[in-house]
Amino acid sequence: MIRILHLTTHLNIGGITSYIKLLTKEMRKLSYQLYVGSSGGTQEKMLEEEGIRCLKFNIRTKSELSPKLYLAIPQLIQLVKQEKIDLIHAHTRVTQVLAWWVQRFSKIPFVSTCHGFYKRRLGRRILPAWGNHVIAISKPVEESLLKDFHVRRTAVSTIFNAIDIIDLIKRYREKNPEAVRQELNLPKSSRVIGIVARVVEDKGHEYFLRAAAKLVLDSFPNVKILIVGEGPYLKNTKELVRRLRLEKSVCFLGNINDITYALSVIDIFVLPAIWREGFGLSIIEAMAVSKPVIVTNIWALNELVHDRENGLLVEPKDVDDLANAIRELLSDQDLYSKVSRNGSEMVRQEFSITQMANRVDRLYRQILSQPGNADKSRLTKDLRESNIQT
Repeated sequence: MIRILHLTTHLNIGGITSYIKLLTKEMRKLSYQLYVGSSGGTQEKMLEEEGIRCLKFNIRTKSELSPKLYLAIPQLIQLVKQEKIDLIHAHTRVTQVLAWWVQRFSKIPFVSTCHGFYKRRLGRRILPAWGNHVIAISKPVEESLLKDFHVRRTAVSTIFNAIDIIDLIKRYREKNPEAVRQELNLPKSSRVIGIVARVVEDKGHEYFLRAAAKLVLDSFPNVKILIVGEGPYLKNTKELVRRLRLEKSVCFLGNINDITYALSVIDIFVLPAIWREGFGLSIIEAMAVSKPVIVTNIWALNELVHDRENGLLVEPKDVDDLANAIRELLSDQDLYSKVSRNGSEMVRQEFSITQMANRVDRLYRQILSQPGNADKSRLTKDLRESNIQT
């Protein structure tokens, strides 16, 4: 059995945690033994219930120079040797550096997943710490790695993020939209426009609310706005709601463990991000359950959404453009049905968790088969048996 250690800063709700949860759940089916090292978090219990061994290290920091990082190195080296870890998979800049140091002493390979775009800082030039191979979650992220950081083309691959479509749809169908509406005080006649994203300036909540205000004050007074997520911009967002006099139209839901709770009552999903996005997992989840989506025409959202085919594209920070797009979907049932249907079909074809796990599996085995990485008799035997089974 091949042993993989995933490293991330924390296991609270977020894109990286969701990625690890989905990937480890699927890869257990491929006879891997999986560990997750982090500073802990709200999702740790869920991982352990899936049979993933979670290990706590005091690495909750954003700084690659933090003493926490270097105090954790001996603990990790001991763990790697004790558990006979075969490969480390790092998911944040801090854990990439941590994996690099562990590799220096243990000689085991590591890969990293880039879940978004990095800034070109001095620390990255001095210590790249990309690992034996880098997984980019979208083509624009891969292009940035090649162009901005000069990662070798042979050392980077795009493996799209994915979702557990079967599980997502199952959970979605279990929800009672009428009951959820009652819990959230949403009238039966209201049309709900929702956003699921961390509440930070880059996600474009301001432009979403300004567009919504135009609709509510214009010809759609029954429109309700659902904002799911938390973040440092939450206070500013609530103040903007007050200034726009939208208090009766906006519902703040905070963080939720199950996105299908919100999706069960959302009629149109919006993500008006103003800066490039690494992927857009929540968009894929909305499309999977046939919700029409409106997103901004930026990297990598325009990789997922093709205008008027499987969703609508609007220009960043363009309040009128966004308001008109929402208005059109509220008014044109044919367009609404078309983009909903096409979006769902696209997700089923291209973003299943099985496809993602199989691609990561092939990458792991490729790296572990390279000279110097598969020199242990147990690992060599496991790789041979894995190749025979596949």
